Amino acid sequence: MGGFTRGLAVLALLILLLGLLFLALPDAYEGPMLYQINDDHAIRLVDGLGVLLLLIGTSLAWTAALLWQRWRAR
Repeated sequence: MGGFTRGLAVLALLILLLGLLFLALPDAYEGPMLYQINDDHAIRLVDGLGVLLLLIGTSLAWTAALLWQRWRAR
């Protein structure tokens, strides 16, 4: 169980880093606009993917933490 939990935590970390990288991309690489907030701000495709990756990575990190706690309690 420890190896699976460790692998899940590493996967969560990599997905979180990828999500942050997507959010940090310059405008030229962000793709089509999904929603314009005002003249200076908009949500683009890559921003949405970055947020989705952050949500997935956070869920995986929480799952790994819960599995690790359950494994340590035995």
